Amino acid sequence: MLLALALLTLPLVAQAQTHSGNLNLLNTFTVTRDLKFHQDIPYGPEARQKLNIYLPRQKGTHPVVVFVHGGSWKSYGKDDFEFVGESFARAGYVTVLINYRLVPSVSYPAFVQDTVKALKWTREHIKDYAGDPENIFAMGHSAGAYNVAEALVNTSLLEAEGLKATDFRGVIGLAGPYDFDPKYTPGVFGTYLQEQVMPANHVKGDLPPFLILAADRDELVGPENGFNMVRALQRNGTPVESVTFPNINHGEIVGALMRRLSGFFPPVRETVLDFMQRNLKK
Repeated sequence: MLLALALLTLPLVAQAQTHSGNLNLLNTFTVTRDLKFHQDIPYGPEARQKLNIYLPRQKGTHPVVVFVHGGSWKSYGKDDFEFVGESFARAGYVTVLINYRLVPSVSYPAFVQDTVKALKWTREHIKDYAGDPENIFAMGHSAGAYNVAEALVNTSLLEAEGLKATDFRGVIGLAGPYDFDPKYTPGVFGTYLQEQVMPANHVKGDLPPFLILAADRDELVGPENGFNMVRALQRNGTPVESVTFPNINHGEIVGALMRRLSGFFPPVRETVLDFMQRNLKK
């Protein structure tokens, strides 16, 4: 059955970033009926400032991973990534999926500010959902990877919410655009210049460990984004690990987080879980 599922789904995951119906297919094969989860919890007053929480079945207090979706800052939402919530809840993590405000209703820095607000809410409230506020990881794919990286390295945005980067245990970016000319995404960054908005230019100070993951067949985000971010982190003395996975593209790298498909892809899910396990606060 798993093989049949993989053969059916693999060609569609490749297009996941351009066809939301393919994400829905991944969710169709995701079983959550035995998991406890909470939907549409507000972390702010705006309509898009909501999150979902998926809880492990095991009793006790659990580490936490906050996942931020991609979509060029213009599309998708937390409900499209139910398979991510299920995948990491099964691995023992309280998993938080967030929405953020989208272009053209807003532009930079609003979507990063929303990410910071969601992280603050998680730190302040996750203990009410069996989560450990001292063991929170931030993970994103594509535009979401930009959001979590910028949220953690942009000191002014963190300070505005009373946070510091070391309040979190690690940052995981999948196929993230960390260093590109904003002119290629009209309407997203307004009149800001590259050096003003790109995470690779904001790396400084005491930061948690980073895991930068890329796909060697990525057709949307150039590999130099990951390379430049890794170099910036290394120059800062920040612990950073980098993996480029072979034979997958921009959409498949997030599809590989699906628990029931992970064995048919390079070990993206396993690499993320290993990174988080090694960086837990004991």
